[in-house]
Amino acid sequence: MSFLDWADALPDGWEAKPLRSIADYVVSNVDKVPAENEIPVRLCNYTDVYNNEFITLAIDFMHATATADEVAKFGLCVDDVIITKDSESWDDIGVPALVRETAGDLVCGYHLALFRPFKQRMDGAFLFRCLQAKPIRVQLELTANGVTRFGIPKSEIGTMTLPVPPMAEQRAIAEYLNRETARLACTILSIWATCAIRQRPRHIRR
Repeated sequence: MSFLDWADALPDGWEAKPLRSIADYVVSNVDKVPAENEIPVRLCNYTDVYNNEFITLAIDFMHATATADEVAKFGLCVDDVIITKDSESWDDIGVPALVRETAGDLVCGYHLALFRPFKQRMDGAFLFRCLQAKPIRVQLELTANGVTRFGIPKSEIGTMTLPVPPMAEQRAIAEYLNRETARLACTILSIWATCAIRQRPRHIRR
């Protein structure tokens, strides 16, 4: 069975397209080493993406420096999607985060790839949810190479196949998934809190 079997069962009006046809993408080379002749920036690093579904200004970003060209090329915009490009484990490849808030000094850091959807073809939130789906992300995992550290070749990123519904459907799907994941997160938190209270000694509960 092919990992692209889903592409043959898409609903009417949907298409299967390579990433390069629906988004610009770049691989960041901005490192953590500050330089005196560069511009001070906040760096969105690997752990910021790996540990957060959404990139917002509430995250405590690392302070670093970058050249003017790097700021222009790798500066983050709302609705950008960032993925982990390199990892010590192949199954940590392609973990996505959606940029919901940004600032002029917020830059994508090393070991990450930055996707910027074409506004008329792909919704950023829908792209983010697609990349969370294992049947989609496995394409990146299979292209990763390495021995002690794995990485996705830039040439392979643009060939990744994605489902592309009409824009109205993309937005509706993304909004539905946002609502449902938020609801599930609240339910899980409530269950956790209830269990924590029940497990406390009686004299502490009073």
